[in-house]
Amino acid sequence: MTKRVNIIGGGIAGCALAYMIKQEGGEPVIYEAASSLYGKGQEPEHDCSTYNPRYSAQWDENAQYFSMGYFEALRLFEEFGGDGFNWNQCGTLQLIANERKARRYPKTVASWGAHGWSEEDMRFVSAKEASDIAGLDVETDCMYLGRAGVISPWRLCSKLINGVEVKLNQWVEDVSALEGDATVLACGTKVTSFKEAAHLPISGVRGQVTFIRETDVSSKVKTTINYGGHISPALDGVHYIGATFQPWLKHTDILPEDDVHNIRNMCERFPALADKYELVCSRAGVRTAAKDHFPIIGQLSDRVYISTAHGSHGVISALSSAMILAKSIVRNEDVISKDVLKIMSPERF
Repeated sequence: MTKRVNIIGGGIAGCALAYMIKQEGGEPVIYEAASSLYGKGQEPEHDCSTYNPRYSAQWDENAQYFSMGYFEALRLFEEFGGDGFNWNQCGTLQLIANERKARRYPKTVASWGAHGWSEEDMRFVSAKEASDIAGLDVETDCMYLGRAGVISPWRLCSKLINGVEVKLNQWVEDVSALEGDATVLACGTKVTSFKEAAHLPISGVRGQVTFIRETDVSSKVKTTINYGGHISPALDGVHYIGATFQPWLKHTDILPEDDVHNIRNMCERFPALADKYELVCSRAGVRTAAKDHFPIIGQLSDRVYISTAHGSHGVISALSSAMILAKSIVRNEDVISKDVLKIMSPERF
């Protein structure tokens, strides 16, 4: 018998879950309080997000969780075809900018490499090789992920929900009022408005990203570079840079000083990029985080599940959580180790 699964929330977590539920033979239905999915109306003119895992020094539960989502992302992007959602597999350089990262990243490369990550997926590069990869002078050695890059989350969500029933302008107050075999709360910080999740220590972290017109100088950037902030190669003549980190703010109003911060941060890290940039647009959002910085995934009560707190690695985390929940709900099977399920479970609180 086909299982009907209600998904409350139409962001990347909800859309990824709908896709995975459908792949497992279930019947997903998305309930979204807004008038459109992914918190936006019409397709944004500029929409971009980096995708890479959250790194850990050892092959621990965090590494297993994000590794699974990362390789699933690569598989999906190949299957969907990059032209459909501005996929640019340009690679990502992670600067080794301090002593902590200098100690941590060699352990990451060694431990992840022992568990299936090839040199194409992750390796060390010297400052000289990093400069050749980046297209500008990089002063430190780097960890390089050759298959990471950027995508359009809006377009990715559109791909994920193909053939899925979506109910817009539908705010659900009581999950028990929904028909179906299971309900998943996947609506960010709003999960705590439901009694089943009201006890969870979840907070919002505001971040603003900036889109700038490329110049002759910046047009040489060939890969995404993470340096505490990040810059992506230009797409249609526009760079995506960011991002601020403001856990004390909960609004999504655009702050001009945040754009100044993002541009200044980039130019201070890479003096060669110092130039006069034209601001194209800005976006602000509130990422959801748990107090221990791990996602919250699993069963809350009878037939009620949760997927939230995906933080700044939302694309990869959303796919990992979707694989875990879809297999559990539809097949009553585990797709990852019990240790990973335990550390992500809402029961840890």
